[in-house]
Amino acid sequence: MSVRIDAVVPVPDQHGQFWLLYGNKYVRIHLAGGEPHEDSVVRGPGTFEDWPSLAGFDRIDAVVPVPDQHSQFWFLSGDRYVRIHIADGEPHEDTVVRGPGSLDEWPSLAKLQ
Repeated sequence: MSVRIDAVVPVPDQHGQFWLLYGNKYVRIHLAGGEPHEDSVVRGPGTFEDWPSLAGFDRIDAVVPVPDQHSQFWFLSGDRYVRIHIADGEPHEDTVVRGPGSLDEWPSLAKLQ
């Protein structure tokens, strides 16, 4: 079995830390500065059932930061989305800001059909 990553989310207020998403699983890692940029697991692996704002999603295809809202991200999966705020500090609790919803609700995406 080979490993692949579907999406990456920077951890708010934690330089060098990222959530790596694959299928309905995640792991939070720290990438050290300098060469060879060694990494270590901070949390996980876990599943989206452990991540309440993503419960019900079986995968995330992409993550887009909200430009003017620190610590907010659109998580995109197939034809669905959810917008989440991830709080600073530990344990980085998150809340749903909008959604889950359909990408059909995004007027600028209608031209992709």
